Amino acid sequence: MASTSPPSSVHRLRVAILKVVPWLITIVALYVAFHNVRWELLIDHLGDGDPLLIFAALLLTCCSYLMRARRWQFLFPEKIMNFVPAVKVLLLGFFMNNVLPARAGEFVRAHIGSKVTGATRTLVLATVASERLADALMLSAMFVLFALGQGNHDLSQKLLYAALFFAVIAIAVIVTLLLRNQIFGLIGRLNTKIDNRASNYTFERVQIFINGLAPLFSPHKLPALVLWSIAIWLVELFAYILITRAFDTHLPLSLCVLFLVAVNFSSLIPAAPGGIGVIEACASTVLFSVGVPYERALTMVITQHVIQYLVVGIPGAFIMATWKKQIKALKEKESQDERE
Repeated sequence: MASTSPPSSVHRLRVAILKVVPWLITIVALYVAFHNVRWELLIDHLGDGDPLLIFAALLLTCCSYLMRARRWQFLFPEKIMNFVPAVKVLLLGFFMNNVLPARAGEFVRAHIGSKVTGATRTLVLATVASERLADALMLSAMFVLFALGQGNHDLSQKLLYAALFFAVIAIAVIVTLLLRNQIFGLIGRLNTKIDNRASNYTFERVQIFINGLAPLFSPHKLPALVLWSIAIWLVELFAYILITRAFDTHLPLSLCVLFLVAVNFSSLIPAAPGGIGVIEACASTVLFSVGVPYERALTMVITQHVIQYLVVGIPGAFIMATWKKQIKALKEKESQDERE
């Protein structure tokens, strides 16, 4: 029986860094967000919010997640997941993003999605990556069309760089898909020379992942994906508008778009679970730069963040607690639908 060597000191150091860095980022962000806050004013603002508008924003956020689940179905090469299972797996993935650091919930979603659909984890992960890229491109387009140049120049430039970064990734994905046969041929020739189990497995997974990205730019599916993405982010934008109105802040459309983009781009920073601290620091600073008093800006950001936690947290926790039964029931339903 082969013995396994203990992890090297370099490996242990790398693991420790990956665990510690997100929390350090969060601690710094929390300090930036709250160190100069006038707490009495913040508490007053939190208590002054219009509950009906906040509840309406919560309902719209719920709708956006249902729409995300419908769009996710289009991102599979074939229809292998029905709507209800897609909703449950998607909510579980977002819930785990609020529990695990560095958006590790995406891998949980890929794992559970694989069990539900019977597809490989690599394929499901490719659909999640496609979803993230579609969202990033839509947010980038909204920022460039409506909010570019708003507020602090340096912050606007950083958001523009993020938008350009996602545009470059999209171009790289398109080029990869156009040249995938040549890429597969090249990797296949390299694999023939190496010819071991690990290289065969890696080559197979690379093929599955690249092919899994194809629906995102498929001429057949692209119109539906674009329309669903526009609808999702318009609903999200309306929720943000309601949040600003709930706290008696009447921002123009361009600044509401800036609010939306700032929250979602900052959530990509690999911090502690759920982007706690990072979202508050970044989005509040952006709103403050366009003239919103800081405590009121922070109040709106906190409210939006809490809504996100509630929408995915309550159903996600329930699905997590019963995931084995859920997966068994979902697989039985999928089999029944296929027979019908």
